[in-house]
Amino acid sequence: MRKSESHYVCNNCGYESDKWFAKCPMCNELESAVEYNTADVTINTGNLKVPDIVFLDQELPPAKKIPTNFQEIDSVLNGGLVEGAVYLLSGDPGIGKSTLMAQIANSIQATEGFAFYVSGEESTEQVVQRFNRLEIKNKNIGLIFENNVDVILKAMEKSNITPSVIFIDSVQTLKIDSIDSSPGSILQVRESTRKMVEYAKKKNIPIVLVGHVNKEGAIAGPKVLEHMVDCVLQMELEGGSGLRLLKVTKNRYGPTDEVVLFEITQKGLKPIDNINSFFLSDYSNESGNTLTIVKVGQKLLPIEIQALVSNPVYGSPRRVTSGIPLDRLLMIIAVLSKKLKLPLESKDIFVSSSGGLRINDSSMDVAIALSLISSIFDAPLSFSTIAFGEIGLDGRIRGIPLLEKRLELSQKIGFNNIVIPKKLSTRKNSIVFAESVKDLIKLFKKGG
Repeated sequence: MRKSESHYVCNNCGYESDKWFAKCPMCNELESAVEYNTADVTINTGNLKVPDIVFLDQELPPAKKIPTNFQEIDSVLNGGLVEGAVYLLSGDPGIGKSTLMAQIANSIQATEGFAFYVSGEESTEQVVQRFNRLEIKNKNIGLIFENNVDVILKAMEKSNITPSVIFIDSVQTLKIDSIDSSPGSILQVRESTRKMVEYAKKKNIPIVLVGHVNKEGAIAGPKVLEHMVDCVLQMELEGGSGLRLLKVTKNRYGPTDEVVLFEITQKGLKPIDNINSFFLSDYSNESGNTLTIVKVGQKLLPIEIQALVSNPVYGSPRRVTSGIPLDRLLMIIAVLSKKLKLPLESKDIFVSSSGGLRINDSSMDVAIALSLISSIFDAPLSFSTIAFGEIGLDGRIRGIPLLEKRLELSQKIGFNNIVIPKKLSTRKNSIVFAESVKDLIKLFKKGG
């Protein structure tokens, strides 16, 4: 028996219904219904391929990986690209997604060493110019300029070449002729991705898809897109530093929260070699400056926190941050004002992390507090000091994770004067134990 059904899908939010609708009941968009005919399904159990049952005591071969020979990418992906896996690389326009894909395609050296690079949004001249700028002249990279999924798959089959990896730039340009919707619509993105996922699993070839983001910073297209792929990589621009932060937000074959920092150059994206000293290169022990060690993904990074406290220029005092969460700063200001009677609430306050690196780690609370105290007194600490600890609403300094590793990194980069929560370590020379914010002000009194 053969069965054919028609569904109607909202082209704006992805809502599905068996009946046509003039107005989407989910997003209230008018005339957004697109008819979608499902493929005929043959219901015949005699012709079905029955899968083997797998038991937990069976020894299964590990997933085969293709090293990219791009050290930082292999580290983030826990060894390389998994055969048959689908990866989604997303980021803002102009951030370097296409450049990074071109560099990865050039560095891969698998058994065949051949890669297909599919471009659906750029002309031949634009892509070739990018490869020339990056000085990539790899003969094992095949370029396909097409956005029709069926034509792309047919072109690869016709070539009689089994590539190691397929790169597609971008998923929002793909289309399937049988779907009455424009490229980039929710239905086209979903079904095009589904077809590429099926191809990757069938041929056991990893596919890397480039995805755009919307104005809110989320991946454009249906939310199901992130569930369909095996790994999601997101590129972000880090404040005024111009750095590109690549992080893993989903990974079925390894850990998430891995990050790598790149700087953009004329010859492409260059990983930062000595990341431990990158954000400290311009540090000086002036008033308002304090060092700390924060956790970004799985990495511990030493950075500088700068604060400036001044009299308000306008009527109402301003709070301006760069890289530091504003709500975290407001909480620290309130605690210092109440517990230490500092006149911070009536001042203009500017706080920044070195390079504008966006941080969401509460262990930097003590460093922010020291920078604020240092700036309002216009007095630096006696010595270059690294401080970490979380400040509670009661003014007490709370414990933080990975304290021992932060201590080791502090000494590794040449800093022995460290401020930490009192209850988490035994007394050592040059280590100051701070139990509450009242202990922080004593550091300045002691220093004169």
